[in-house]
Amino acid sequence: MLSQRFAVGMKLVLGLLPICYGGMLIVALPNTWQWLIFIAVALIALLVLCITLDYPLQTIWPVFPGAFLVLACSFALYQGALDQFPLTRQPMELIAVYLVAALYLIWGARATWKVYGSYS
Repeated sequence: MLSQRFAVGMKLVLGLLPICYGGMLIVALPNTWQWLIFIAVALIALLVLCITLDYPLQTIWPVFPGAFLVLACSFALYQGALDQFPLTRQPMELIAVYLVAALYLIWGARATWKVYGSYS
């Protein structure tokens, strides 16, 4: 039981890292509130989809930080703010962040697949 709580805590902590990075990226963009509203609507739609498909939120959690990071980077790319990246201020950081976001999406999909695979 303790290991399950530890795993949930680790997922939560690891999920907050991309949200913090994406938040810093969104704050650096012009029209911050507009982009935050777009992201909030997209994440709420994703939550409704997950609830409708009856996915356990405990396993699908990594998808939300990954989606947030993809949206934040996409909006930065759309705005042409390639020099606004918080860490290195280099456009190559965009590729690295997209890869990290893809890993979070894969992590959430794999965890959900394992849960559904063990119950069938």
